Amino acid sequence: MINKTMFKKRIKKLFRLMNDNSIAIIESAPKKIRNNDSTYRYRQSSNFYYLTGYDNPSAILVILKKKKKLTTHFFTKKPNKHDEVWTGSLPSSVKIKNLHGFDKCDYQEDFEKYLISYLENIKSVYHSWDHDNVSKLIFNKCLDKLEQRYRSGIELPSEFFSLKKILHKLRLIKDKHEIELIRAAGKISSEAHIAMIKKCKPGLTEKELEALLIYNFNVNNALEAYTSIVASGKNACVLHYIENSSTLQNGDLLLTDAACEYKNYASDITRTIPINGRYNRYQKLLYNIVLKAQEKAIEACVIGNTLQNIHLIAVKIICKGLIELGLINKSYKQAMDEELYKKFYMHNTGHWLGLDVHDPSEYKEDNEPVKLKAGMIFTVEPGLYIRAHKSVSKKFHNIGIRIEDDILITKKGPEILTSNVPKSIKAIEKLMVGSNSE
Repeated sequence: MINKTMFKKRIKKLFRLMNDNSIAIIESAPKKIRNNDSTYRYRQSSNFYYLTGYDNPSAILVILKKKKKLTTHFFTKKPNKHDEVWTGSLPSSVKIKNLHGFDKCDYQEDFEKYLISYLENIKSVYHSWDHDNVSKLIFNKCLDKLEQRYRSGIELPSEFFSLKKILHKLRLIKDKHEIELIRAAGKISSEAHIAMIKKCKPGLTEKELEALLIYNFNVNNALEAYTSIVASGKNACVLHYIENSSTLQNGDLLLTDAACEYKNYASDITRTIPINGRYNRYQKLLYNIVLKAQEKAIEACVIGNTLQNIHLIAVKIICKGLIELGLINKSYKQAMDEELYKKFYMHNTGHWLGLDVHDPSEYKEDNEPVKLKAGMIFTVEPGLYIRAHKSVSKKFHNIGIRIEDDILITKKGPEILTSNVPKSIKAIEKLMVGSNSE
């Protein structure tokens, strides 16, 4: 059931940020062609879903602010026999209006008629247009018609603003409903990882474990939040490896970066486990560096801190660890100043999480790092990736390690939403050895 009160609150937040005598126009995501006339499974635009909760294509939301009064007008595709037969029945405008609580609801064929009346003497337009948006084409057509009526004193819009940056800022702090959905996604993903850890053994393929993860997502009414990375051995040193086609070898590590999206909200988990159930000495040395970096970074996930500072905490620990192992043969100061650690740790320690697995909210505001506030959710995911190279001792070759959890900022400190998945060496080995002995 749609919580229309919640979505109305979000629209009101945007309304308060709009100039008076303005209009906001936001369109649903189009269907995407996979090949020829076959489409991908539909995924709504995150910004559109954030404001509406509507999960079908061919829809437009208009938010009107005139004399400080809010009016919402929703336009959607008219139900028809063709869609009913081929893709399923569409909801009527009356049903959508009642379910979602819009002030008005009509079909897209009436959009031009209403839009041209709304645009009369509007000063500001807020939009999220790309080149081929239906609403943009109709908007331009309406402007042309209004321009022909200039003698009647009609003024055309003079200010245009992108909705994307405004909505991304609103999406940065999650409400209670969003937090619960991300928590639920994290729980499903955690259970999938645990099932995969128990199943893992030499001789299986990466694809078999990917299938197990996806199965666990699907039976819990969830989908992949992103293409799963199931990377064994040297594959783990390729950050976005998604072929998932190799056979698991005894003695190698398996890096799995996989998680689900539940009711449009994403989770994101990475674990690195020994394929045979036991880490060797050199794997342990590197793993403990990454684990310590992650634990200390999570401790710093408190109100007022920044992701930039959290990244620096992880980098310092990893840099010192690499020096101690002889993988960096320079002083700590020189290694930090010259960023020598980037040979082995080249990505950021975290990213925003929400309706997108990489939520597009800004990391800086007024050229300063965004300070953490209660309700923000992001990942903490340090890693080490040691490719085979003559400058590196062979005992460390082809070891890739990343440990990733989803963190909610609260007034009481960080809450790890994905803590159910074991990540200490002892806990992982216990889970794997116990499963393989059954």
